Amino acid sequence: MIMRINKIILIIILTVLFISACWFFNIKILLADHYLKEAIAYRKGNSWPISLLNYEKVLFYQPKESYYQQSLAMNLLSGLDFYKSNDSKIKILDLAIDQMKTIPERDQVFEVKTYLARIYGQKANLTKDQNDFLLAENTFKQAAEMSPNMAAIYNDWCQVKIYQENWSQALEMCEKSLSLAPDLNNSQMNAIHREMVKSELSTLYEKFGQIYFNLKDYKKSEEMYNQVLKFVSLNRPDIWKKIADIYYVQGDLDTAIQKNMHGYGLNPKDPTWPLAIASLYQEKGNLEMAREYGQKALKLNPDNIQVKTFLENIK
Repeated sequence: MIMRINKIILIIILTVLFISACWFFNIKILLADHYLKEAIAYRKGNSWPISLLNYEKVLFYQPKESYYQQSLAMNLLSGLDFYKSNDSKIKILDLAIDQMKTIPERDQVFEVKTYLARIYGQKANLTKDQNDFLLAENTFKQAAEMSPNMAAIYNDWCQVKIYQENWSQALEMCEKSLSLAPDLNNSQMNAIHREMVKSELSTLYEKFGQIYFNLKDYKKSEEMYNQVLKFVSLNRPDIWKKIADIYYVQGDLDTAIQKNMHGYGLNPKDPTWPLAIASLYQEKGNLEMAREYGQKALKLNPDNIQVKTFLENIK
């Protein structure tokens, strides 16, 4: 009888241990994965607060797993535009940094270091604190030591130098990134990889355009922006505005108008374009054309105070 009771107790203990093991090693992971998918689904637009609530549940079930910590930090960074004030953005970036720092040093692989460097860079751009820039710099150095031939590191590093307005070092980093970029003419490259490389190159050439513009090498700046248009001619009408600005700062208003017209043609429902063109015509002294394009801007956005004020001033 005693042996039978002992056997029953043993079975109960083993059952409890089995259920506990399933909970800790399987069910908790399944729940964490479930809430991670929910968080990703809600992370766009005004649903960002719901996304954060789901991330809290993820970390409740898997508080020490590096993958989930990294995922939260990455998505905090991608949702930064939801917050309007710089103070709020800095708090979110600090939260992302704290999450990344919970990952043990031994688990801080190349991807972790790269994202951490980008987050430090974003924060430095908001605070303009040299200590934050130094943290970004040192973390990029660590990432570069892990994978010295990865073009994307230097592309992101270049962006931090742009934040600092250190144009010579920004140029150096962008040139390094370009030198390491994969060759698009490589027949072995599959279609998905090719599109990824094109996207990376388009952001890189845009940085070149900004750098050369600030170095007052306007010819080179336009060349770089034209390279961007080769990759994303229809999807980035704003590049035409950047090219127009090159001619504007040189006093060539006619060409500035012409370049803005290209952007307007690609995005005819955006009132920013006709207002920019109207302003240039006003600066030229052609008030008739200024009024015409001002009216086009007002038609697209009848409640725009800026457009109304502009038209009032050129009556």
